[in-house]
Amino acid sequence: MGKRMRFFIVLIMVMMLAGCAGKEAETPEREATDSGSVALPVSTEYVFLTEEETEEEKAVWKDNALDDYIAVLNVPVTAEKVEGTINGGMGGRFLSERGCIFHKNHMFPISKNDWYGINGYLPDGGEYQARLELDKVEGEYGYFTLGNLSGKKGSVAYKKVLGERNDITELWLYELDEDFKTVRKVKTEEPLQLQIDSFMGDAEGNFHVLHWMPPTKAEYLIYSSDGKCVFDEILNFSAKLSAFGEGQVAACMDSSNEERRLYEADLKMGKLRELTVSAEKPLQGGMEVTEFVHVAVPIDENGALWCTTEGVFTYHVQDKEKKLIYKWSNHGILPQLIKDVLVTTDGTVEILYEDKSGLNFIVLKPNDHKEELKSITIAVSPDNKNVYLSAAAYFVKKYPQYAIHIKDDYDKTSLLTQLGAGDGPVLVDTELTGFEDLENLWQPLDGFLEATGIAEELIPETKELGKIKGVTYGIVNCYRISTLLVAEEGPKDWDYKGMVDALENYDGAAFTYQFIQSTVDWREKFFEFFKNGVEDNYFLNPETGEMIFETPEFERLLKVSQKAKKCPPYDEGKAIKNGGALFEWYVVLTLNQVFQLRRRLEAEGERVIGYPTRNGARHFVEAVYPLAMRSTATEEEKEIAYTFMKVFLSKEAMMEEYGYLPVRKDVLEEKLKKYEEQIALAKEYGYYDPIMSPELDREKDLKFLEELLSNSVPKKEFPAPLKAVFDEEFGAYLGGGINEKALDSHLKSRVWLYLEEQK
Repeated sequence: MGKRMRFFIVLIMVMMLAGCAGKEAETPEREATDSGSVALPVSTEYVFLTEEETEEEKAVWKDNALDDYIAVLNVPVTAEKVEGTINGGMGGRFLSERGCIFHKNHMFPISKNDWYGINGYLPDGGEYQARLELDKVEGEYGYFTLGNLSGKKGSVAYKKVLGERNDITELWLYELDEDFKTVRKVKTEEPLQLQIDSFMGDAEGNFHVLHWMPPTKAEYLIYSSDGKCVFDEILNFSAKLSAFGEGQVAACMDSSNEERRLYEADLKMGKLRELTVSAEKPLQGGMEVTEFVHVAVPIDENGALWCTTEGVFTYHVQDKEKKLIYKWSNHGILPQLIKDVLVTTDGTVEILYEDKSGLNFIVLKPNDHKEELKSITIAVSPDNKNVYLSAAAYFVKKYPQYAIHIKDDYDKTSLLTQLGAGDGPVLVDTELTGFEDLENLWQPLDGFLEATGIAEELIPETKELGKIKGVTYGIVNCYRISTLLVAEEGPKDWDYKGMVDALENYDGAAFTYQFIQSTVDWREKFFEFFKNGVEDNYFLNPETGEMIFETPEFERLLKVSQKAKKCPPYDEGKAIKNGGALFEWYVVLTLNQVFQLRRRLEAEGERVIGYPTRNGARHFVEAVYPLAMRSTATEEEKEIAYTFMKVFLSKEAMMEEYGYLPVRKDVLEEKLKKYEEQIALAKEYGYYDPIMSPELDREKDLKFLEELLSNSVPKKEFPAPLKAVFDEEFGAYLGGGINEKALDSHLKSRVWLYLEEQK
């Protein structure tokens, strides 16, 4: 064993055994193997958390107290079902001081039997139903719509009366008490012919109306208690109305340049006045636009609240700090869309959100007694964060007495230092750190899939994706397939030498790629086609020590690499057919792409050949983000981590739409069914595109996918030290820093040194 490698292993062992801050490590003693690597005993026993609640207890929803706010209510929202009604009927839902109100005009085959129904959900969990008994003139045709009354438990309503030509002849405005009885009504001076998009009342008795003016403007009108229009302004933004303060109304706007503005109408001045908090940075580009799923709403003059895909945030001018007051994943909630938000006069936060199950009403109140739950931390890549947040939400639903903390702000170097010292996050998304050359840091997981009962649910080829030297160290919940395509008359099979031979006899460029951005030097990517880890590559044989450098074979490789100096444009897949490139680099990320590829090959007479390997052409199956466990985790941490990993591989968590191919057979089947349903819907409504979403042929499409998988091998990387050697030397060569002779010499000496250190 080389001195440097021996020193590295000893250093790691000392750090691992020492633990953090002088703590004694709780993992078994490590054992050096003949190859110089360090192996941990394979674990065969796995302990999982138990679900202690009965089915009756689960039915009663109860939130934990992890955050600054706690949910006192979280219920599904549906309209009242009335027997005998026909489809259709005007209606809607909104938030108020009285909770969530759902109103709907129940329509019957005979119009005189129609009635306007209201059902609602009180903030304390109570429910109610009522009929809206507004005056109805015989023979008069019109419809009602309700809206929130800021600062009061009542509501407002408007009625549009339609004439013979369906034009609006009258517009009536109503104030209702909390039992939906009329307190007062007024007819506006002029009927409003346009569609009302947002409607509210304020504590001073005014009615606020907002309607959209295509394509990007809105008109803001305010009617006084006697029906006179006292404010009229055109807004150059999309907007909605929101209650705030002590019975006030704000116009909350998203501008075309992605700014968020909060205004209040100043009736004395006759113009909009921007709230103090509106000009603060967090509402003016201080956060990524993609974070927002709902426009910000004011709490008062100096404070605002908004929702993102992560949770509920507040900002106050005095604090100058954005605060996450309620993190969705801490409470098992997976919102897909925020429909409405309201901060009531007593500081209660009401939210209407949609998830996979439909519309839900959640009520948040300040949490006076935050509690710490038993928890672990998972380090994740920012790109993969939503995948883990979703799994964490499912975990919390099932095990509410535990918490999962998802962190995506790690620096790679400091994270590796922590892990090397036996400290840091318990679970690691290895896209952050690397995976295959760090087995010393990971807990072996052989037998884990069998212990969870998941093994038989997985597509067989994907079980190899979490392995290092035959031992499982990571779990994978999705994958992608990379392959190479050739024209019908192209090579039928190839190993590394076969690809070089084919390129020598080819006049065009080496390859093309679907997502090419320019025709720059692509030789850096080209050399990657000649290696699949240290065990299978064209450059060296680790068993015999034989290398290709300073041989005619390497000279041939460098010569044909000139054909990858410029990668021709993809040209809708025609580059390999018209002789522009020998092969096409193709990545299959989704089921839809599997279906598209099969039809393309069938139509264009092309073939999938795969990457060259020592044993002929193979497709590469790639893990998107293997999840690994820190080997020094305590027994308590392992119990939580094993359970999370089980949830991570569950059908429920894997059904979330994050792209890529699922490793579970049942999830694959569910996605196929969903795909068929979407195709049927597209055909029914006339927007079906057979090119982008070809109709599923189960027999042929699944057989094609099975063929890809059966002739595939897991994608492997070079160990980090060897990868660094290749990256540095090929980088210098491609950058013009060294010539072919120097590259040849440098690689031979440096790779020889690496192989010696492995002995």
